[in-house]
Amino acid sequence: MFTVNVFRKIPRELEEAAATSGLSKKRAFRKVVLPLALPGIASGGLIAFLSNLDNFGIPAFLGTPANIRVLSTYIYEQVVGFGPSAFSRAAVLSVILGIIALLGTVLQWFLLRRSRVNETNRSDSTPRIYLSAGKQKLLEASMWIFLLVTSLMPLIAMGALSLISAYGVPFNLENLSLRNYEYVFLTDSKPLTALSNSLQLAFFTMLICLMLGTAMAYLRFKYPDWSTKAAELFTTIPFALPGTVFALCMIFMWLEPVPGWNPGIYGTVWILFIAYVTRFLVLQVRGSYTAFLQIDPSMEEAARTSGASGWVKWRKILLPLLFPGILSGALLVFLMALTELTVSSLLWSSGSETVGVVIFGYEQAGYSTYSTAFSTILVLSILLGGGLFMLIGELWDRKVLKKND
Repeated sequence: MFTVNVFRKIPRELEEAAATSGLSKKRAFRKVVLPLALPGIASGGLIAFLSNLDNFGIPAFLGTPANIRVLSTYIYEQVVGFGPSAFSRAAVLSVILGIIALLGTVLQWFLLRRSRVNETNRSDSTPRIYLSAGKQKLLEASMWIFLLVTSLMPLIAMGALSLISAYGVPFNLENLSLRNYEYVFLTDSKPLTALSNSLQLAFFTMLICLMLGTAMAYLRFKYPDWSTKAAELFTTIPFALPGTVFALCMIFMWLEPVPGWNPGIYGTVWILFIAYVTRFLVLQVRGSYTAFLQIDPSMEEAARTSGASGWVKWRKILLPLLFPGILSGALLVFLMALTELTVSSLLWSSGSETVGVVIFGYEQAGYSTYSTAFSTILVLSILLGGGLFMLIGELWDRKVLKKND
């Protein structure tokens, strides 16, 4: 998401100029394209790196039964063990993760300092590399096999499991029914409550992060001094910390933020909202900052010289250019908040259950068919939302192109 828009923003004329100067396609990519695309690659890579450091749900479901531990699950085991030194060991492990995350952030800053895209060309989605018919078919077949094995087959298996009466029975017509969906959405009230809570939390988290994260990214872009870099670092730390440790920090903080004063936030949906905004703000900062890197500072200076006010400058010039990158970051925040599990598992209370908590609860209780039914509806909703996002992006591009023409 972060990288593809950067590649499309690189002017085709630069590659043509490199070819005219005698560079091969490989050298042109290494000398011209890659340095310009490096900010998007670094931002996306760091997000993926931190996300995998902190991931709890996947290793908890797949690794724990096989006695395979990662740092996030090991920290969770230490915390729920409630031994005399459980919290001390969890804190030490969280410091290790924090140091690794800081090293990744420093590496990204180094890459961003050495590479900046100052082009304002509109996105170019037409192909730039043409393969022979044989290579093209081989590449397409490989990609489809990869997607089939890693994405489609697990989703199909999950959907099939949601239709059978009990886990382990043969998948035949006699055992197929919609009773699992009936129970999840008509009998049990928790799934719909959780879905409503998660959608509201995700939407308002996205809204706050969109405004605050974009403002922070703009300051980071305009004033790249130690203060803005330090602010970016502090927004990265909550995301880099293990979710269980971060949740415990939120509990200790909001139980009694001032000695003798309990604001009543813990045990309500508000602590989830505060935790989500704090944890996912860096995603919007990264996405917006990468978008700002695509804008030539002379564009803003030209608008100011022409007498455009602050709002006119943003509405007429900056927002049309920034919209795809900013919206990608906002969508990532929304999806992360919608499907979050680790923090929610320690902060939820009665009436504030989230989607992840309910699915996790079904699995822990052994109701796999209920969890797959709820998960199937969630996946289909996300796919529908993704299609709507692509449609909005396409309509926006057409609107911008029409105005430019």
